[in-house]
Amino acid sequence: MNSQELLVLQALQHNPLASQQQIADQLGMSRESVAGHIMRLTRKGKILGKGYIFPARKNVVVIGGTNVDITGTSHQSFVAEDSNPGYINQTAGGVARNIAENLVRLGAHTHLLSAVGNDVRGRWLLEQLVQCGLSTEHCLVKPQFRTGTYLAINNSEGQLQGAVADMAVIDALGIDDLVSRLPLLQSASHIVVEANCSPDLIEWMSQQTFNGPVSADAVSETKAPRLGPLLPRLGMLKVNRAEARAILKQDSPDREIIQQLLSLGVEKVIMSRGNEGLILATQNEFMEFPSLANEIVNDTGAGDALMAGIVFAELQQMPAQDQASFGLACAAMTMASNLAVNPELSLKQIQHWIETP
Repeated sequence: MNSQELLVLQALQHNPLASQQQIADQLGMSRESVAGHIMRLTRKGKILGKGYIFPARKNVVVIGGTNVDITGTSHQSFVAEDSNPGYINQTAGGVARNIAENLVRLGAHTHLLSAVGNDVRGRWLLEQLVQCGLSTEHCLVKPQFRTGTYLAINNSEGQLQGAVADMAVIDALGIDDLVSRLPLLQSASHIVVEANCSPDLIEWMSQQTFNGPVSADAVSETKAPRLGPLLPRLGMLKVNRAEARAILKQDSPDREIIQQLLSLGVEKVIMSRGNEGLILATQNEFMEFPSLANEIVNDTGAGDALMAGIVFAELQQMPAQDQASFGLACAAMTMASNLAVNPELSLKQIQHWIETP
């Protein structure tokens, strides 16, 4: 931002309702010159939209899937290739949506950039977004697609046995949708993208320079390789062992895999190890942390809560060790609920969870 743009920005911050001519008279510029500076400030994310709305501090943008989760949990030990008595639950889900809701519940100002179909499930999901405090402004309706649906089967202990994800609608979230929202992306203190996004969209993001760091969630062994072009741009990558090996197309020990991801440009790797906790690694640190879960009702959404918790902790500039503990507490609290996002999750509750042995 040059000195003239800074002067225009400061004048608008002092008086957001001022006309371009009033700003021009105040600064001794032409109205055309002020209009040009305002246009460039908008492109850089220093101004959001009409009316000279300025970006909030620590503004997180999450890009990816919003879908309906249908979860079946067996009453007794799960028997493969057979009908298992149990119960079926429908909730709002999607990796990006779950991360965004967790961030909102923790107190972060969050925008969700996603897509749903023009159908009953899509309308229901938009209602759920409003109820949890997320704006639907950037959740796009794509009439030619079905709303995304995630069908999961859990055993009696709440552990995932298998799932089917119908996420074609997220491929309809295209480059043009992001280009038209560049001011929002440039205003973000942190951008989170997940591997359900199309390869073209991820490739486009790898070619951009954003003002805030970009983090990525690898989602699944199948989708994780999509993140390859984005690795040199990532401030943080969350993976499990299978996802990391899929990205690198090799079967090596955890430490070696993590070191290779770091050598490709990732600044921080979070390797989730389920009941074993996680590894947090940077160029200078390699730390292992045990899980904080003492009750597993349902592990759907635990990884999303982990991601949201670490992003939030990073926004608060917590040390790396505290980031891991905070994220693990979010995951543990989520696993204690039968929902993909625990409605009781809050900053106060997470602090209590960490402090209670």
